[in-house]
Amino acid sequence: MTDALLNALKLVLLALIYLFFGRVLWAVWSEVRTPVMPSPSSRAGRNKTTASKGVPTFVVIEPKQHRGRTFTLANVLKIGRLEDNDIVIDDDTFISSHHARIEVRPEGTWVVDLGSTNGSFVNGQRLTGERSVRKGDRIQVGSTVLEMRS
Repeated sequence: MTDALLNALKLVLLALIYLFFGRVLWAVWSEVRTPVMPSPSSRAGRNKTTASKGVPTFVVIEPKQHRGRTFTLANVLKIGRLEDNDIVIDDDTFISSHHARIEVRPEGTWVVDLGSTNGSFVNGQRLTGERSVRKGDRIQVGSTVLEMRS
């Protein structure tokens, strides 16, 4: 092969490497940028309200298609796949019909697993029965993760 051909092949390879790294950076940027709030017509976002100070709110962290949805806890929030829940997530096959309940008690905010098939987790630890949660704690039901914000 001639030197000109080898130089051309080096440039093509270099261009392909730059395109690959550009695509990787774009994918990472798409994952970490600030989420766009869903439209009000979205069913799972129907409980989205403006949070008052001191009122517990929960924000969906995962999955990406639900990220940013906010739910305010007035008294009880039921989570599951069926329509009679307060937080309806019907596209997550790992969530039970009535999966968990988040409730306000005099001593604070508590999460209760309702005997779900795949269990509920608080900060990565499997929930057995019920547990209190505080600001910053993450509740996982199925593959959906909610974070307590206030």
